[in-house]
Amino acid sequence: MKLLSLFVVGFACVAWGQATVETAVGAGASTGAAAGAKGAGQAVGGVFGAVSKVLDQAGKPGTPGASSAAAAAGTSPSAGAAKTRSVATRPIDPGQVTLGMDRDELIARFGEPATRTTQIRRSQMIDTFWYNTTAKDELIVTLTDGKVAATVLASQRKSKVASVRR
Repeated sequence: MKLLSLFVVGFACVAWGQATVETAVGAGASTGAAAGAKGAGQAVGGVFGAVSKVLDQAGKPGTPGASSAAAAAGTSPSAGAAKTRSVATRPIDPGQVTLGMDRDELIARFGEPATRTTQIRRSQMIDTFWYNTTAKDELIVTLTDGKVAATVLASQRKSKVASVRR
């Protein structure tokens, strides 16, 4: 019986020692991680503070980046402010957009599109402009490397169905 009690006490000491070591290792790891992340909250707060400051200044007339509403209201920003772009507010006639037309000429004649995207495909820059038309439709103009390559009305655009190959 003494041998059994000695075995139980010895096993308990070893198990307790192992538990103590594992607890210390876990506590040390979490302390090290917490020390590394100590300034993260302040850094994130600083970033949001800077963004907030920029947004507050952007809404004030006379500062760089002032809203276009201030320009439309007749208040003039500083003399060195960049020229603002006008978005096409009137519908356009799709027949006036011709293939080969330059991007600058397109924007000069019809104004900025309602929506635009730009992407690179096969080393070519592909711009897609959407203009409202006089027929209450949208004209989708595709430019390849700055020249009009295709035009299509949104109502006539065919939807592509992906086929599944096995």
